[in-house]
Amino acid sequence: MSGMIESGKYKIANYMYPNRYVYMSGNNEFVGHDVAQIIQVDVIDVVQHLATLFDTATNKYLGCDLDDGKVKGYDDPQVLQLSGDDGVRFVIHPQDVNQVWVLKDDGNWTFITVEPAPDSDNKYWTFENVE
Repeated sequence: MSGMIESGKYKIANYMYPNRYVYMSGNNEFVGHDVAQIIQVDVIDVVQHLATLFDTATNKYLGCDLDDGKVKGYDDPQVLQLSGDDGVRFVIHPQDVNQVWVLKDDGNWTFITVEPAPDSDNKYWTFENVE
């Protein structure tokens, strides 16, 4: 892995559906939406691509509910791994776990699921710096 992003504030968009941004719905679950929420990325380990993601609008940390298969908001940080080779698009998942964020389609309010990495670009996410 190379090309880790720096700590900062970002809009996170799906690579396959670039007009769908990470957004928390009313039920504490994250969806793809045409309006982006600002996510604070705090890099913990540059070499292993480890970071925490914090939604500045809802004051919740983003994390993976592996039992429910969804990306949810939490009060406590969950360390995530941003795996990528090009420094542009990343697969987001718990460290060393093949359960990644996936956006199934381009519909507004589509849940971001957590599942084994598919052979599709809908598992990749881009980070647009807003600072």
